[in-house]
Amino acid sequence: MIDYKTLKHSENGMPTWDAFLGPMLKIATTKDEWIGRELDEAVVKEINLPEELANLRYASKYHDLVAINRAGWALSDLKLAGLLVSSRRSIYKISDSGKKILNKYGLNITRELVHSQPAYIEHQRKLQEKNNTDEDISEDQTFEITEKQISNWFDKQASDLTEQLLAKLRSTDPYKFEHMMVQLLNQMGYKGTDGQSLVTQKSNDGGIDGIINQDPLGLQTIYVQVKRYAENNVVGSPEIDSFSGALRRKRADRGVFITTSSFTSGAKEAAKQLNIALVDGEMLTNLMVQYKVGVQVQQTYELYDIDDDFFDGARNL
Repeated sequence: MIDYKTLKHSENGMPTWDAFLGPMLKIATTKDEWIGRELDEAVVKEINLPEELANLRYASKYHDLVAINRAGWALSDLKLAGLLVSSRRSIYKISDSGKKILNKYGLNITRELVHSQPAYIEHQRKLQEKNNTDEDISEDQTFEITEKQISNWFDKQASDLTEQLLAKLRSTDPYKFEHMMVQLLNQMGYKGTDGQSLVTQKSNDGGIDGIINQDPLGLQTIYVQVKRYAENNVVGSPEIDSFSGALRRKRADRGVFITTSSFTSGAKEAAKQLNIALVDGEMLTNLMVQYKVGVQVQQTYELYDIDDDFFDGARNL
């Protein structure tokens, strides 16, 4: 068994899709050939996720299991890199180059390593070449892609984006980071229609990093504290208690604590008792994407379906 906690993971503990690369190759060596879905399931079983993570599903219409989906993404990239080969549809086995990579790196196989393989580079070159061509695609060159495959691709892009966004936030100037967090809360509507917001001075801020007045007279005020922490620098209950003290000095009854890392169970319990809302790194990046703060829409596609209600209603005209 592989301890999932030792793998690269997002803030909720779920291994990232590229964390499945090493375990996928390791499990692939245990049989001559694998059916793709069975290989995904075997890898997820091998890392021994707790029940809440093993059963975690996406919010999209397909409600796919996150862990199985991420294992599938790892399988796809390993195949493109030639580390897994497919002798026939949906059947996979580890290649000689896959065995060499596994022997050399073990479970510490990164996406950068996989994407540096000659087969993967060649695939990307051909893909770019295809995208750049102006020739019409003939009927025998067309391919079919399902709505579910599109949904899975977007899920993977969203997962990659939130990881990149979190890394970007952790490298941002702390004072700029405070401004970004207040801007996010404004975008979420906490400033109100005619309210005001400000970031406190860099030093001697009394434990308060941002102030949001939800109305013009400042009768409803939210105080904010932010911590631009590395992933392993977890926020504990002492930080929550300190923030609570700062709120009491302001005679405030509510606050928001934002961090790029995560919170201990003690911090979460203390926050519940003290009326402090907690935003960890995973929630933070999801909110930034949802409210389009620090990100921009690169391209928009619309997927259409027949409106059966329209046609059913037409019969009654």
